[in-house]
Parts: sequence; structure tokens; C-alpha cells
Amino acid sequence: MDRGLIVGALAFAAGFAAERLFASMSKDIARYEKLREMSGEPPLMKELLSVVLGVFGDATIKRGAPSLVADLTSDLVRYAEMRGM
Repeated sequence: MDRGLIVGALAFAAGFAAERLFASMSKDIARYEKLREMSGEPPLMKELLSVVLGVFGDATIKRGAPSLVADLTSDLVRYAEMRGM
């Protein structure tokens, strides 16, 4: 019973922390999605889902993880430049 209580408390704490992190980043995520839309890229969740499906053997993936990392890096640099204006 003690183990279940400890695991439940840790799971609750992790869920609460994840929700707070998402809530604090929601404005930045919305800005990032606008940047992706302006550059003609698909939404981030769609691209992440395609990468995850590609890892599990889906043959329909067009771009891999290295391309995603490169795109994220260039988007973050562009976002930092725009934020600095």
C-alpha cells in the first residue's frame, strides 16, 4: 500500500508539473506555430507525429529526425531574432 501511495503521489506531481509547464509555454508555442505557418511548414504536432510513426516503421514519412532538428534550430534562431527586434 505504501508503494502504491508513493507511486501515485509521484505520478500526480509529474502530471501537475507537466500541466504547469505547458500552461507557462502556451504563448511561446502559439508564436512558434505562427512562425511555422509563415514559413510554409506543417504544424509541429503533425510533424512530431509523423516522426514517431516513422520510428515505428511507417513508410509514409517524408522527412526524418535530422531534418526536424535542423528545422527546429532554424525556427528557434528566427524566433530569437524576431524577439530581439
